[in-house]
Amino acid sequence: MRLEASWYMITIFSVLLIGIAFSIGLYIWSREFYLKHRVAIRKIYYGVVVATSFFLWAFNVFPDVGAKLEYLIALVISVVIIDLFVFQTPDITKFFSNELKQESLVESINKNRGTFIELSEKLIKVNELMPKSDQKWHLDEFEFTPEKYEEFVLSYLRNFTSSFQLDVYSYLVESSADEVVFHNNIVSAYEEILKDHNFGLREVGMRKNQVIKTLLEGENIEILEKDCSSVLFPYFGEYYNLLFVVSSRKGSEVTGADASLMLNMLYTFDMWLLSNEDEFLSDDEWDGYEEQEDNIEDRNEE
Repeated sequence: MRLEASWYMITIFSVLLIGIAFSIGLYIWSREFYLKHRVAIRKIYYGVVVATSFFLWAFNVFPDVGAKLEYLIALVISVVIIDLFVFQTPDITKFFSNELKQESLVESINKNRGTFIELSEKLIKVNELMPKSDQKWHLDEFEFTPEKYEEFVLSYLRNFTSSFQLDVYSYLVESSADEVVFHNNIVSAYEEILKDHNFGLREVGMRKNQVIKTLLEGENIEILEKDCSSVLFPYFGEYYNLLFVVSSRKGSEVTGADASLMLNMLYTFDMWLLSNEDEFLSDDEWDGYEEQEDNIEDRNEE
């Protein structure tokens, strides 16, 4: 089959090339707009192809393939290929990418299966450490001071982390009704964390201002190191505020799910302590605690 360079064939291919160039330019200009109207663009494309074929046939100038039917098949396939690789490029590339990544997907599924098993074990461990409804938490000489509180919750969390080859560290953040002062207190605690653990911008993945904003919003931050991983998360409790760093040892892994489990443990402890605080607070301590709460409320009203 031989296509003659007649004026109508030149016109048809010119319009087709202009349409393809326009669609590519539209995709570059606004990918969102292109994807939103891609169905309409494809309908226009096939409409032009069908209309062109009809007029060529009507004026008896359709390319004569003779007995070579494969030429006509090749022409139809070329039309479809243009649709796939030009108008459906995002979808077709995803399809090929998924095909090539099938092996890694299977490996990922197997890894996730192990993660689910480990998470189940951690949930069971958390349940074991939680006080049952008919049991009391046994606290030896517990005092409502920041140091004693931090010491106890750190020991409490280590009962969990030691079972999964994790290390946990705590950093007390002084409370304040003044938002600026409280912000600076978190900055100071974070700077201490950077100094103790040698975390840098590459490991944390965000600058200091973004880290502080994330912590103030109560979200955790996963930190990737060369041989291990860590999670930094805040706890704004009923009594005190702390930042915690949980690091994995070699052969183990820590994620945001571990932070969520430990936050649940901390909230449970605070709720239990809140309902039994009259057993641990002396009259003077109770008056001082109430006065502190009143002062904070007054500053908030101001």
